[in-house]
Order: sequence, then C-alpha cells, then structure tokens
Amino acid sequence: MPRAQLSPKPKTKRKQWTRNNMIEAVKSVREKKMGLKKAVKLYNVPKTTLQRFVHSDQPPEEVVNTNIGRKPVLPPQLEENLVSYLLTMESKFYGLTRQDVRKMAYQ
Repeated sequence: MPRAQLSPKPKTKRKQWTRNNMIEAVKSVREKKMGLKKAVKLYNVPKTTLQRFVHSDQPPEEVVNTNIGRKPVLPPQLEENLVSYLLTMESKFYGLTRQDVRKMAYQ
C-alpha cells in the first residue's frame, strides 16, 4: 500500500532563497553597509551563493536571474523546430527511436 504524502517536499535544496532578499543582500554587502555573515543571517540566503554574487561584475538584478544547471546545447528556436517535427512524425504514426532523434539533433 503506497504512503500518502501530506505535503510535497522539494527534491533539491537548490535556489530556495527569494529573489528580493538576495538582491538586497548583494547590494548591502557591495555598499559595505554590512558584512557577509550579517547579510547571510539577516536575509536568510546561502553564504557561498552570496559571496559568488558579490564578487561578480554584473548588477545585482542580472546576477540573481542566472539559471542553475547545465547550459542548453541547442538554441531555443532549433529545439522548438525539432520538437514540432517529432510531434508531427508521431501524429503520423512514424516511429522514431532515440538514436534517430539524436542524429537529427546532431545534424
């Protein structure tokens, strides 16, 4: 019998800070209003992430908007074209294997 979950737990602990708190923390540390440790406690953000954002040359709003994880290999437009082609092929009952999709993406 499966267990019922009361509340869904996040799978990772990555990027659980709020955007506004991180922007304020970066601004206050860069303007030397407070130190790194005090900003971490006050704004409830991770120390290493704040440290990396403070030492960046970009403005706080741009630094906070960075995506986590690997960079995509295909440009968004090419990926959309590939997806639409694959969906068209599937609607015509033409089976494409994983290997076929990989070859198309490589070409």
